[in-house]
Amino acid sequence: MNALKILTVCVLCLYIAFLASLFLLQRAMIYPGTKTRVSKNPPSAPGSEVIHLQTPVGRIEAIFLPASVPEKQPVMIFGHGNGEVIDFWTSSFEGFRVRGIGVLLVEYPGYGRSAGSPSEEAIRVAVDAAYDHIAADARVDRERVFGFGQSLGGGAMCLLARDRPLRALILQSTFPSLGIFAAQYFAPPFLLRDRFDNLSTIRAFRGPVLVIHGKQDRLIPWRVGKLLAEAAKDGTFRLYDCGHGCWDPEHLPFWQDAEPILRRAGILVQKGAGS
Repeated sequence: MNALKILTVCVLCLYIAFLASLFLLQRAMIYPGTKTRVSKNPPSAPGSEVIHLQTPVGRIEAIFLPASVPEKQPVMIFGHGNGEVIDFWTSSFEGFRVRGIGVLLVEYPGYGRSAGSPSEEAIRVAVDAAYDHIAADARVDRERVFGFGQSLGGGAMCLLARDRPLRALILQSTFPSLGIFAAQYFAPPFLLRDRFDNLSTIRAFRGPVLVIHGKQDRLIPWRVGKLLAEAAKDGTFRLYDCGHGCWDPEHLPFWQDAEPILRRAGILVQKGAGS
């Protein structure tokens, strides 16, 4: 009996130590992209504009890829995954630009050349500042701004949707909340410093939501992502034959799914070029 008590105490102590480590190290696990090395200067892309935003969490970098249209243009604000930086995406959105949609890539605090440290609140400050800047641009139709987020970036766009009027959301390989990962580690949700409660945001969001997911996604299973589409007032779910982060925004199936959503939201008002 004494041996059983000793074993129980040892297991309990190990579990407490594990939870303490998880609490202390969770942000390093959630935001590994802070260690991604980048060049001193941002990558160039045709027509790209580098923006520096002074915010309470430090200087945030963004890159604007405007569309070449004479009239005011809608803008897609993009949030990347947790292991990436905006440098990876400067040449990925030509399909948006040829359809007359400008693209704003927002770097997270502590990532790339942005100052500060990443957290849910810091990312919220950064994306809000990015929205305010681009919505004030004379070339932009502020009534037609929408968000597109990949994985953690979906959480960033959900944060933005709480604070600013987005016309639509596109979420790729996004999770309902970080609580699902805490459950995988047998950790109580109250230990989470950052929660990204995307499910609650989507339930309250009034615009159309397109959720796309990879059938072979092992990091965030597609059945988990589907919960977001089911929670939306106007949700659409599409399953692609790929894994986590393998999706290409230039693939035709994406535009077959995205164009009806963007038209319904009033973002695309004419049949897009290249469709």
